[in-house]
Amino acid sequence: MAEQGIVARLAALARLELDAGEADTLERDLGAILEHVERLRALRLSDVDATYWTTQAAQGMRPDEHRPGLEVEDALSSAAARAGRFLLVPGMREDG
Repeated sequence: MAEQGIVARLAALARLELDAGEADTLERDLGAILEHVERLRALRLSDVDATYWTTQAAQGMRPDEHRPGLEVEDALSSAAARAGRFLLVPGMREDG
């Protein structure tokens, strides 16, 4: 179970506004996640070889070869707004 009030503290740090129902739901969800992590920690994995592949290594990887990309005009042909060779996007900052 998640520590009582942890969601409220995390929400405050993240500057999130949660109502009581949302906080309760998230606290239950976090508790379930932490319980699952504890079950994973209890697994005896000392006999399991470490691996870093998520797929079978037999599939291999393609060689890293240079291939031409799009021409600038082709890449920008459907752009909503552009300035010369650059794509224009709406600003994200409120201060300018």
